[in-house]
Amino acid sequence: MHDAESLERTIPRGRHERDEDQTPAVDQRVWLDHLEFARTGDAAVLARLVAEYERYARSLARRMWRDGEPSEDLDQVALEALVVALRRFDPERGIPFPAFATPTILGSLRRHYRDQGWLVRVPRRVHEFAVAERDTTDRLVVRLGRQPTAAELATEMCVDLDVVLEAQDALHARNTRSFEAAGPDGQLLGDQVGAEDGRLSASVDRVALMEAIRTIDGPAKELLHLYFFEERSQSDIAEHLGISQMQVSRLLSAVLRRLRSQVGPR
Repeated sequence: MHDAESLERTIPRGRHERDEDQTPAVDQRVWLDHLEFARTGDAAVLARLVAEYERYARSLARRMWRDGEPSEDLDQVALEALVVALRRFDPERGIPFPAFATPTILGSLRRHYRDQGWLVRVPRRVHEFAVAERDTTDRLVVRLGRQPTAAELATEMCVDLDVVLEAQDALHARNTRSFEAAGPDGQLLGDQVGAEDGRLSASVDRVALMEAIRTIDGPAKELLHLYFFEERSQSDIAEHLGISQMQVSRLLSAVLRRLRSQVGPR
């Protein structure tokens, strides 16, 4: 065990030598556990230290939490990083443990988001910029009192606007929903997704046909209108035009051949 004098020398008190008379920055009992664990690696001492700093580690996890991420997962990552930091900590350096552990815990949380937090894989450069964009957004919200525009983010980060827009699109990769999830009205998301419209596949043909019809005039156009739009029979059309039904049939066939030749095979 360390004697009282050696313990006093290692307890952090301040940032400079002139602060050595200040009240110790940590509890002597906790610091003694740090010294003991560094010397022996005793599991029981480690358990006491984890219990001492557990609340602090969880507070860092809450700071990093984003909508959609299970808080239990972040707590687990933070506690695992806490144990890593405790194993690496050297109390002889005389710095407070939280100052040493915070970068380790926050780094683990950020890696967790990078490796596990994206439900859709995006390029690494986009991911890394998206994280920086999120942090810049948080900072500008405090400064401006509102959500910043994409242009303001681009100016703050000294990048092109397109880079910011790409990063914002990438952030949506975190927010996927199951088709089985219910919306506010209780309807399943899958039931709200539109089906393929079969009429779209014929849209090109319809446009081509309209262009072809514009080239037809006179009796031929009237014949098409009576037959296809008014849906009149050939005998009715023949009576209306004062010609025979045979003539109507021949004229109609000729017009359709002309249209087919202009539209082309589909």
